[in-house]
Amino acid sequence: MIIRRAKFVELILTLSILAGCSSDKVTSPIVTDPQPTLVDVAYCAASAPAWVAFQDGNGAWAQAQPQLVGNHVVFRHPFTNDRGAVATARDFANGLTTLDVEYGVPTELATVGDTNPVHCGALVSKTLLGSVSGLGANDVANVMAGFGTRDLAYPAQGNSFSLPGLASGPQDILATLITQENGANVLSRIILRRSLEQPDSTTLPVLDFASNEAFAPAVSNVTIGGLGPEGAHLLTLLNTPYSRNQISFLSNSASAATRAFYAVPQARLREGDTQVLNVTASPTVGSLIRSAAVYFRSPVDQTLTLGAPATVPAFSTVATTPSLRLRAIFDRQQDYDRLTSVTYQQGLNTVVSVSMTSTYADLTATGYDLVVPDLAGVQGFQPRWALRPGTAVSWIVSRIGGTLGLGPNAVPTDGASFRFSEEVDSFNP
Repeated sequence: MIIRRAKFVELILTLSILAGCSSDKVTSPIVTDPQPTLVDVAYCAASAPAWVAFQDGNGAWAQAQPQLVGNHVVFRHPFTNDRGAVATARDFANGLTTLDVEYGVPTELATVGDTNPVHCGALVSKTLLGSVSGLGANDVANVMAGFGTRDLAYPAQGNSFSLPGLASGPQDILATLITQENGANVLSRIILRRSLEQPDSTTLPVLDFASNEAFAPAVSNVTIGGLGPEGAHLLTLLNTPYSRNQISFLSNSASAATRAFYAVPQARLREGDTQVLNVTASPTVGSLIRSAAVYFRSPVDQTLTLGAPATVPAFSTVATTPSLRLRAIFDRQQDYDRLTSVTYQQGLNTVVSVSMTSTYADLTATGYDLVVPDLAGVQGFQPRWALRPGTAVSWIVSRIGGTLGLGPNAVPTDGASFRFSEEVDSFNP
């Protein structure tokens, strides 16, 4: 939650009238102090960071203490400058530590928080069981629920399925019938069942692809711009308030600039549902990845344009004591006008990331100058969260563009777009 109080200057000109006598004297302007912008970075109670600190402008970093607000853990900080930063650190049971730093304008920093129901699900999971019917000898059913839980049902294995690891609450069951024709997998029927909350180990009514519950997919075309010789693959997804699952992974030619995609007919959608059409270029040498996506409700013909490959920044070492601090200077890339990030990893257990929004970069003379800050003197900071000198570093550069909001709480809307590029390599500082 962000509470914004606009900065203001109030000028009052009054004519004094004392004891019936007028005066031509005018009072001096009254200038009020600017009110701070209060930023709340909120997390699911079970997944809040171990440590959070804020920086106001170029000021000193200051640790923030957690506050319990309803079911969320909130870290709050007042900002008086037009830009700032937030740093978060986490410890995991397997020994992994992560330190994430993001630079942005105050109103952007709340996007670092995570109250997405996908990540705030109940700790106790449940399993739903069932079976399908209406399959031919060359058919397979892909049955999905929740956020990526899936199972395949085959005639040779009794057409049964199991969906484990589901959180409490209602479930949207998405099932697709895949038929193998001439060596290709063709999606022929879809079942989208909206279910109330079910007890653990419930056996669902049969999913019958020969019944009126099943329907044919909508088929439209997408034209892909920026396609390179490496080709690209398509993926369509369905988002509902209770699930995010794959409609189809299309197997037609990876080099075709225009190709068909499957979707759920709009008449089958409910309020809050969106579909996603994603195109991802095949990885190239250097582990370069490019992708683009559009969110939609009506499955009409689309055009998706892949962005240019992410350029490699200029790396340098800022300091080696008390920890290794690195700098990455990026050029501006028109295709990626939202967020620029670099992630460093040492060994298996130490990960440090620095991100900067384009708004922040525009407010500085140096642009995308991503420096690991010196946090050693900030209250509560632990040396194990920092990089170590004398050790090789792997890095991942990622750049984001489009109109979709930032952060895990971004709500996709009809027509929102997303563009992404990533490059991976390593070096010895």
